[in-house]
Amino acid sequence: MIHFISKRLMHSLALVFLASVVCFTLVVSAPGNVAVLIAELRGAVATTGYVEQVEEEIGLHKPLLMRYVDWLGDAAQGDFGISYRTGQAVNADLPKRMLVTGTLIAGSAVMATLLALVLGFLGALWPYRVPDRVSHGLALLGASTPTFFVAALLIYGFSVTYQLFPSFGFEGPVTWVLPWLSVAVLPAAVLSRIVRVGLEEAMASPFVLTAKSKGLGRTTILFREALPNITPVFINALGTQVGLMTATAIIVEPIFAWQGMGDYFLSGVRFRDFMVVQACLLIFLTFFIMVNLLVDLAVLTTDPRIRRQWS
Repeated sequence: MIHFISKRLMHSLALVFLASVVCFTLVVSAPGNVAVLIAELRGAVATTGYVEQVEEEIGLHKPLLMRYVDWLGDAAQGDFGISYRTGQAVNADLPKRMLVTGTLIAGSAVMATLLALVLGFLGALWPYRVPDRVSHGLALLGASTPTFFVAALLIYGFSVTYQLFPSFGFEGPVTWVLPWLSVAVLPAAVLSRIVRVGLEEAMASPFVLTAKSKGLGRTTILFREALPNITPVFINALGTQVGLMTATAIIVEPIFAWQGMGDYFLSGVRFRDFMVVQACLLIFLTFFIMVNLLVDLAVLTTDPRIRRQWS
């Protein structure tokens, strides 16, 4: 098991390094001259002399490899440079924005898990009956509806029509419900089908016959015998969906006026604030890699077959 953990840690570190290379390469390959943009943002005339001064000031005159090494070394210490647009340190805005996005992803993951388990168990308790068909239809509808449209429907229904929840702001749990639900609908739809199919396959296993011979009911068998068998698969699928929620946050945060990492990334792209874009991309990719690492460790803990393989 120690060998598996150390191997996965090494792979994760290698992936983070490759992610940093990709982030840096994408940003420096963007068309246009950043020094000219900075000069214009400062309100100065972008003369050749002033542009060269700005290039030297932000290190654009250095070789590309040296620029990457400097940037990676600073990023490893939490220093992502200075925002070209505001002139403030990028890492000054990151903690509060990461808190906002972390709240969105964590709450949405919990909500998606609960919805998926409820829909999946409804179908498994009454297979091929009305509850199963309803849960199947809801899952199909949720998986087919774009996230921005779900958010718009929730705002119209719960904020405009019934005025149950506010439609914008990050002021407390009441303002979190609609963003959580907007992000959770698609993952919940996908995960519910995984739960439903997994439970159905588990109920066809030989150990279920043994449980039935002991007089156990279907509900008890589903919770006590079938659920532990699909847990590793569910955790693996949940990890994938949590990683994809990072991209969904970029869409949902501006809709609900949440100033998180997604909103920060979009503003960086809009104003060609490359230091912000680099920081956001690196944090997004690192988060995705870390989530996959935690998922592998969780699967190792819950699946005895994998533990025996690496023991």
